[in-house]
Amino acid sequence: MAQTGLGVALRKLRERRTFSLREMSQLSAVDHAYVYRLETGEKTSPSGELIGKLLKVLKPTEREAEIVKWLTDHPEADPDLVEYVLGDESIDVAIFTMAAGARHRGNARPDPATLIARIRRALDDEDE
Repeated sequence: MAQTGLGVALRKLRERRTFSLREMSQLSAVDHAYVYRLETGEKTSPSGELIGKLLKVLKPTEREAEIVKWLTDHPEADPDLVEYVLGDESIDVAIFTMAAGARHRGNARPDPATLIARIRRALDDEDE
């Protein structure tokens, strides 16, 4: 199964807190196997209640929590983009969602940095 943006986000937030899957499971009252399936992309549609339990334990910033919640409804989001955006706090949620929803010609997707730069440039052009 292919990695998902949600899986990348959950793993990154869990690792930042230095929790193992079992620790995460115990603290959130969510089965560790289910958390693993979310992180690997085997499961893609968790309930809002389950995400709430995980976020309570992960203690993300408001921005990170918004991204995770958005990802629960958008399993097609590029995992590389998600990892890039979580690593750069200067990228706000609106820019992330625009970049994640962008359609591309051909089979090649631009790298996350290029994509974010294009979105920012397009927004700057609109302001002028």
